Amino acid sequence: MTAPGQPAERSVPALSRRDFVVVAGGSAAGLWLGLRPAEAATAGGTAWPDPQLAAYLEIGADGRVLITNPELEVGQGVHSSLPLILADELGADWERVEVRQSWADERFINPMKGIQATGRSMSVRGHYQHLRQLGATARTLLCQAAASGWGLPAAECTTENGAVLHRPSGRRQPFAALVAAAARLPVPAEVVLRPDAELRHLGRDQARKDVPAKVTGSAEFGVDVRQPGLLVASVMASPVFGSALVAVDEAPARAMPGVHAVVRLPDAVAVVAGDFWRADTALRALRPEFAPGPNDAVDSAGLQAALRRALDEPGVLSAERGAAPVAGARHLEMEYEVPYLAHATLEPMTCTALFNEGRCQLWAPSQGPIRLRDEVAAALGLPKTAVSVQRSFAGGAFGRRWPVDYGIQAALIARAVPGRPVKLIWSRSEDMQHDFYRPAFAARIGADLDDAGRLTGMAVKLAGASIMEWGRPGRLKGKPDPLAVSTFDDTPYAFGAYRVHWVNLPTHVPIGTWRSVGQSHNGFFMECALDEIAHAAGSDPLEFRLGLLGKQPRHQAVLRTVAQRAGWGRRLPKGEGLGLALVDDQGSSVAQVAHVRLREGRIEVLEVFCAIDCGRALQPEVVRMQMEGGIVFGLSAALYGAINIKSGRAVESNFHDYRMVTLATTPRIVVDIVEGGLPLGGVGEPGVPPVAPAVVNAIFAATGQRIRSLPLLRHGLVA
Repeated sequence: MTAPGQPAERSVPALSRRDFVVVAGGSAAGLWLGLRPAEAATAGGTAWPDPQLAAYLEIGADGRVLITNPELEVGQGVHSSLPLILADELGADWERVEVRQSWADERFINPMKGIQATGRSMSVRGHYQHLRQLGATARTLLCQAAASGWGLPAAECTTENGAVLHRPSGRRQPFAALVAAAARLPVPAEVVLRPDAELRHLGRDQARKDVPAKVTGSAEFGVDVRQPGLLVASVMASPVFGSALVAVDEAPARAMPGVHAVVRLPDAVAVVAGDFWRADTALRALRPEFAPGPNDAVDSAGLQAALRRALDEPGVLSAERGAAPVAGARHLEMEYEVPYLAHATLEPMTCTALFNEGRCQLWAPSQGPIRLRDEVAAALGLPKTAVSVQRSFAGGAFGRRWPVDYGIQAALIARAVPGRPVKLIWSRSEDMQHDFYRPAFAARIGADLDDAGRLTGMAVKLAGASIMEWGRPGRLKGKPDPLAVSTFDDTPYAFGAYRVHWVNLPTHVPIGTWRSVGQSHNGFFMECALDEIAHAAGSDPLEFRLGLLGKQPRHQAVLRTVAQRAGWGRRLPKGEGLGLALVDDQGSSVAQVAHVRLREGRIEVLEVFCAIDCGRALQPEVVRMQMEGGIVFGLSAALYGAINIKSGRAVESNFHDYRMVTLATTPRIVVDIVEGGLPLGGVGEPGVPPVAPAVVNAIFAATGQRIRSLPLLRHGLVA
């Protein structure tokens, strides 16, 4: 598959000699390709003697093809999707390809982001072009090596299933026989990417490389890391966010068998023992004292009241279209609220650290390994070159593994027991109550309709804390936070007169990116408001949206597709309803229809229909799985999700009071993929935002009751 908007076959600049690292020697001769980090791009070759540090691809003399996955595998499938791009362009035999996880290294920076960070659904679309370039460069060198030995033009050669072919003569040579010769060739100035017809894997479902190990239990997640002499630590941080540790009597823990150390941190205390049970049991015996502070009395009621008051403030203008909205024949005003949400990853925060002789090694399922490396180095007073980070699989992330608080804790704890690796594992309660939460937000939306029921203007006021400024006040210099105003700032709907303002309301509650970030709440606000406006205008919600999307055929297509699949407009039994929502996120357009039923005062979500246009589905089944997972994730939040604050701390502590959709309560999910031919879009996050408004709009269709805040548990609609 070629990048949309580009010719089917084209030349692209190849890697420079400086960026092309060749390792060949002895019986393990191999070809390695990699992008050199900026600080190592010096004349004379690579800065690292270890070839892994310069490798995206290894072709071994034994025929093995080893590809490095530059992103963190958190369940979204990039452990296969990204290597598949390189392998298809190379012409490798996918069944013989092995994949390894990457480490902290500037060579694995995502070109779309400019940092090494997994998230915002940018893995595939960010790495797509340069992975194809790497594959094409290796393929060109292998073809040149074969052609030289055969005395034939390299342009007549191609690759397929791990071998170079010359179809006119029927000659064939495996990569393994050519790799040593290819490693001695100069890097070509330009390489030609394959035309669509020659791509055998992209656009088709392929077996995922991570699934067999996960099925057998042999896959290594962060909590599975084993190192010789391993110790385990459990930690207890201040229950009130930001309070400092004042004192702790260490004697009760030190008296317990198997305890190696009690470690004091600025805002926490940790116990190191031979296993997690001993460490956590000893930790619970401690009664640490934390400093009192101004946030000790903060609670959810006060935070919610502050959000509502903030809606009366002028705020910062973030979007403006047409003339200022003026009063129409009918004016509507709606207010919406959503709470703090936890990431609630199934694998709690964990990191293994080894501190010894001025160096620190880390093993962590981190979304930002370079950030982790650099911040640990700063915390330990070490140069960055003295810290290394190796990654494992992650048991969920959703944005939580981008902050590095748990990694810094692990490094500081390991420094207290030098020479012994220490695996820090957060308890479930520690994980739930010391998150970087999805911020609580509120919205006031005013809309004006003319005598004919046409929408003539809309004014939006948003209130909530800035993720970009949390911990870094003043960073935005008075400008709107794009994460806070997304969906509203770049809406595909044509509203005519349109204004969006945002009021920044910082609190002491830690906040961070949560799967789909601002779209998760703003999609709810926008799509619920549009449903209310459509009803007030006497219009069908589908037709009303289509009318606002007159110049957006892509969005119209996903709406029509999902409406047809759901049987929009069909007669339903009493107490049942269909609800619709459309949200753009990360270059993809997603529409969903929820089918709900009211039974004995409780809502059951029976079905969710979904249509997505992500440009091109490189692996269709992965796209479907991500939509299904996103729907379940978003539905859990819509039905149950809320972190409440009492006495300055989070109340919820585990899955008994922070509930999830279970297999028994998961609706039937149907996903359609619409390929609109636009540039690649993301799929990890866009399935989340539409489900909450679709369900709430379906509840109105079934009952006539409008819901303007989440979760539905607070409205007595779920058991």
